[in-house]
Amino acid sequence: MTGSSGLVGTALLKYLTKEGYSVSLLKRSKVLAANEFFWDPSRGEIDKLALKGIDVVVHLAGEPIAQRWSSSAKKRIVNSRVNGTRLLAETIAQSQVLPSLICASGANYYGDQHEGVADESSPSGIGFLAEVCRKWESAANPAIEAGVRVVFMRTGIVLSGYGGALAKMLPFFKLGVGGRIGHGWQKMSWISLPDLVSAYVFAMENLAVHGAVNAVAPEQVTNSKFTKTLGKVLGRPTVFPLPASLVKILFGEMGKETLLCNLGVLPKSLTDLGFEWQQAELEIALKHTLS
Repeated sequence: MTGSSGLVGTALLKYLTKEGYSVSLLKRSKVLAANEFFWDPSRGEIDKLALKGIDVVVHLAGEPIAQRWSSSAKKRIVNSRVNGTRLLAETIAQSQVLPSLICASGANYYGDQHEGVADESSPSGIGFLAEVCRKWESAANPAIEAGVRVVFMRTGIVLSGYGGALAKMLPFFKLGVGGRIGHGWQKMSWISLPDLVSAYVFAMENLAVHGAVNAVAPEQVTNSKFTKTLGKVLGRPTVFPLPASLVKILFGEMGKETLLCNLGVLPKSLTDLGFEWQQAELEIALKHTLS
């Protein structure tokens, strides 16, 4: 696993360890524990012993998206994903056992959906994040060409009080100064952290899972409904909207593509393969997340 110290990686590693899986970690640190191996994607370096006896590689590492997108930040965001994915794909392709590759990706692959919703068969959209996702997934081509089972987990907003978009929103909503963002009509595709962990495990264990997988809940909601539901769960009013103009001033291009983007995504692949969500409704998911 890469990215084991991130929001998703921490939760997934905790679950896998608890369930008795044997997990090895790829890290950039020179000081390593028994189950850890060195890699440095920026230099194309990886300890190939890390793949010995491995069934699945889960790739979660990448530069955080939630920052102002300067030209240097954009370069880091792209390179951290492309370089790491390509290095893993090439290393796997050269291995004897060809372990599966489960690679993180984003629901922003589809871009701003002006009408309707997207599923895994929908084309990629426009915008920086859509471009990042295309390059990110294309970097896995060496593994695909070698016959490796590759899965791209196109993930929506992950609900957690410990990180991600929800954690950044909570202080304002707890003070009663939260509200819709922009006009509030834009659709949001989300998934609870426990369900996302379950989706990764589902993809790891089921050989029928391959290609693009929309890792989102079946219920898409508007930003207005999301904020009202969050206020209801917290017992706080949601009467202070954040105007789109202020979002653009505060967050620039990043805010436009993440907070104002209309992103309705359906998890058709998971549904067709029989995956079962434990928190498929937003109110239930938020109550569980914030309890």
